[in-house]
Amino acid sequence: MAISAFFYQEFRAEQSEDVAVFFYFNEIPPFVEDELVRLYGHIHSSLAFFKAAGWADKANTYVAWRGGRPVTVLLFQCKDGVIDVLNEMVAIDEAEICRFADHIFNSLRSIWAIKFRAVQADIHRLHFPYQRHNSKEDWVVHLPDGPAEYTARLGKSTRENIKYYRRRLVRDFPSFTCRFYTGKDIDEGHIRGIIELSEKRILAKRKRFGIDESDLERIIRLAKQCGFVCVMQIDGRLCAGTISYRAGSAYLIEVIAHDQKYNKYSLGTICYYMTICEYIVRGAKKFHMGGGRNEYKARFLGVRQDMDHLEIYRSHTYLVLNLHRVAKTAIDGYIRRVKVWLLERENSFITQSVIYALYLLRRLGGRNG
Repeated sequence: MAISAFFYQEFRAEQSEDVAVFFYFNEIPPFVEDELVRLYGHIHSSLAFFKAAGWADKANTYVAWRGGRPVTVLLFQCKDGVIDVLNEMVAIDEAEICRFADHIFNSLRSIWAIKFRAVQADIHRLHFPYQRHNSKEDWVVHLPDGPAEYTARLGKSTRENIKYYRRRLVRDFPSFTCRFYTGKDIDEGHIRGIIELSEKRILAKRKRFGIDESDLERIIRLAKQCGFVCVMQIDGRLCAGTISYRAGSAYLIEVIAHDQKYNKYSLGTICYYMTICEYIVRGAKKFHMGGGRNEYKARFLGVRQDMDHLEIYRSHTYLVLNLHRVAKTAIDGYIRRVKVWLLERENSFITQSVIYALYLLRRLGGRNG
């Protein structure tokens, strides 16, 4: 239900802009789904994602309107006096963050902190104490109108390698096929097969694989709603593939994987390239590559956008009363800096030593368990 109109009239009278703000508690109005796509165009700020993750049932909605259209739509949950904003991987300007914080702290007296998990916010001054640190990144490609134009923008060596290895792959494996599936046409077996290929590659590097069974079920649910899956086969067997999602004219890739026995054909690169070209054919204007510090993302024209974890406190008093949370947020920021430092030196002796040490500790822990 929305807060009373009288309540909002009071707040609008205090604002210099003609902006109307509404809260919907334990409710997501029907118009929100399309507006999230229009405003943010990222699957991690979409109703489809919130539903697949199991967050929608407990979500509340904040909407700021200007000129008859929403300018900000945020979904959030409340727990132990903290607002947890569900929208991620999007840009929200300082004025909208200030407006949101003002209305939260003025209307919900039990709330003492607001948390944004991963947003791009160019903050210079808030009239509340806050903490901010880098939390994630997203590599973004703004796509041209056609695959030929995109290919022409790639570096010369990248273009030549793709051409060479595609020709060699088709020559050596005449049965090679590449097909794309969307929504309900997606085969759950293909999703599981692609993730299995990814797991084998990650474990071969002695790294922890980040997708467990609950993540897999979420991926399947989301793929059935707005998924886009590339399936490459040789002799009828899966050899490579990608799992992506669509939000409006933007796509995000969740998983890319290939069978390592085809490494000499650069099958992963071919799979990535053909997936991007198919996005463009289907009208995509933007491609989100996800996080990481992988060099190949820049080769495919990705531009890194850094996202911040942001915590806003009602007052300095509440900040002091919750120093344990303040300390944890600060420590998380330092840990993130260390992880980024290691990622940027992934092939260095120090990083490889750390990875191997963690690998041994996990194996030892597994045996003791």
